[in-house]
Amino acid sequence: MAYLSLKKYAFALLTALSCAGIVSAQQGKEDARAFLIKAQKAYRESSYLGFKVKYLYSNAGDGVKPMDSLAGEIQMDKDRCRMVLDGTETIVTGRYLIQVMEEDKSMYLSRPGKAIPMSPVQLMDTVFRQLDGIRTDVTTEGRRTILTLQFPPGKMYTRIRMVMDTATGYFQQITYGVLTAGLVGQDQVERPGHPGPYSKEGRIDMVFSNYEKGRFDDALFDEVNFFTRASGRYLPAARYRDYHIFLASSNL
Repeated sequence: MAYLSLKKYAFALLTALSCAGIVSAQQGKEDARAFLIKAQKAYRESSYLGFKVKYLYSNAGDGVKPMDSLAGEIQMDKDRCRMVLDGTETIVTGRYLIQVMEEDKSMYLSRPGKAIPMSPVQLMDTVFRQLDGIRTDVTTEGRRTILTLQFPPGKMYTRIRMVMDTATGYFQQITYGVLTAGLVGQDQVERPGHPGPYSKEGRIDMVFSNYEKGRFDDALFDEVNFFTRASGRYLPAARYRDYHIFLASSNL
């Protein structure tokens, strides 16, 4: 997978992190529902929580080495979030979604919405909305609780495995089984008579670590760190003086 493709997909995975959809889609599967509600509550009720996140992409199969990786960090407090991932910083404040692209020297401003590429507080609403036929299984291994979701044929995901620290409710790892056809060009996918670097199915691991509380405060989410508004114009803060601001929402 090309490097930028993994970065783009990493944001897509975080966009998909929301609980509500699977709770309704999996009506009656109480263990799965309880698992997701516990995770949602743990993140929502943790004030000034920070942690590391790492993405690893590999072809499907046991013992296969990762082909690509990305690392970043997330800091969150209730509905406010900051994520830094490979030169892109995304901030959700009470009023704005701010995305800063270091490579392009650009800053995008919009209104925060439900589909925000941020923290595990948004657990799978996008992925599971209107999906039927998902099989669920919840198991316990020592201090970990594991939810496995098996998808019917024809979906982008084949399997998702979510590992939670039972004591805290925080995720340790989320593993996605994916069909690579939607991630890379067909000429890069291995098939009979056509060698390629990627197998038909791939695996993306999100590994969470270094959970800490209280290492930042409200100042982290202050939009004046990024821009000021004067006479109806948005002006970049001093540290971003050579950045161009784009308005992605018309009602700012």
